Amino acid sequence: MSERHAAEIIHKYYAAYESKDKQALERLLSDDFTFSSPQDDRINKEIYFARCWPFSENVRHFHIERISESGGEVFVLYECESASAPAFRNIEVFRIEQDKVKEVAVYFGRNTKNVLAESGAGEIRRLVEKRLEAIRAKDAEGATSAAAPDVLLFDVVNPLQSTGANAEKSRAEEWFSTFQGPIGYEILDLRITAASEVGFSHGLNHASGTTKDGTRFDMWWRATACYRKIDGRWMITHEHNSVPFDMTNGQASLGLKP
Repeated sequence: MSERHAAEIIHKYYAAYESKDKQALERLLSDDFTFSSPQDDRINKEIYFARCWPFSENVRHFHIERISESGGEVFVLYECESASAPAFRNIEVFRIEQDKVKEVAVYFGRNTKNVLAESGAGEIRRLVEKRLEAIRAKDAEGATSAAAPDVLLFDVVNPLQSTGANAEKSRAEEWFSTFQGPIGYEILDLRITAASEVGFSHGLNHASGTTKDGTRFDMWWRATACYRKIDGRWMITHEHNSVPFDMTNGQASLGLKP
């Protein structure tokens, strides 16, 4: 394959990320496509799309600086302009057979891991925002859709701990059923930190509303959540909700406000 023809295919590969055209990228990849990076060891096509495609939302433009073919491999040096983080530079090695990309191996530049971490934090923030909307609507399915199958919950009410997505959903359904009308819900001082596969957030949560017996509910508490990327999707693996207690009387401090 000529270097010019290989360059045409590679430009189409990066253009699919720029235009967010997943189908165009799928057509370029062979059925036995594999992808490698400092974080991925020859993953297949399905896992590649699960892990890597979400980053397309942050891609503004690829500036391809050099393409060079040698011994059936095509070396690409590029700078990626991100929509939400500083630009970064990588080298990627392509193997192309019968006009299909059969293999890609990426070698990260100095700033790449930092950009991927910022991208992960953005994905987690969107997960949190979507969850807030579900809680306000008393949608138990939506509020717990990001819970990992083995999620561990430390809640402000009994029991001491709960395990599993079903237990978390049941807890949400039970809580929502105590309200008449929608729930007011917000998170103050939300802080999110993420690496390539794990992340956590913390903040002060506030819920308000009217219970079915007509009582006005208004409560602040502390919340920490831990996340793990499972098959390319950020999921909640642990939640810890708590309130301080008054050491003089042993009672929970339910009336505190920021």
